[in-house]
Amino acid sequence: MDGVLESIGGMVFGRTAFEQLAGYWPTAGEEVSSTQRRRMHELPKYVMSRTLRDTDWHNSHPLGDDPAAALTDLKRQDGRDLAFFAGGQAATAAIRLGVLDELRLLINPAFLGGGTPLFNGTYPQRDLRLTDTRRFASGALLNTYDINDRH
Repeated sequence: MDGVLESIGGMVFGRTAFEQLAGYWPTAGEEVSSTQRRRMHELPKYVMSRTLRDTDWHNSHPLGDDPAAALTDLKRQDGRDLAFFAGGQAATAAIRLGVLDELRLLINPAFLGGGTPLFNGTYPQRDLRLTDTRRFASGALLNTYDINDRH
């Protein structure tokens, strides 16, 4: 995670993920690395929400009523990649808006017996091309997919 946070220029969140992380990171302690604490504080954070108007988390900004236009403008700016941290609903919306270039799915093996499907039965119509897989000692996998229509 340190490497990911050092390599990006900002983060985009769905509202739910933003609210959960905004409740945790400002007071995160020794359970996370100093790099993670520093980067989660200093990186610009953009929230994809039509209802959230104010944010208290340092350097965070709601994208407003037209998140596609706001994200397109952000992508045009010089700088490092933006990372999108969200659940299935916000990820599906971002893919449908055509603002994501790449999808990285972190898969943690667990038997839950239930839960919410990733795209909740409304898969966005895009071809995915697997470009990388990284295996972690925990058994988790990080799969990277190209989601542009250019392949």
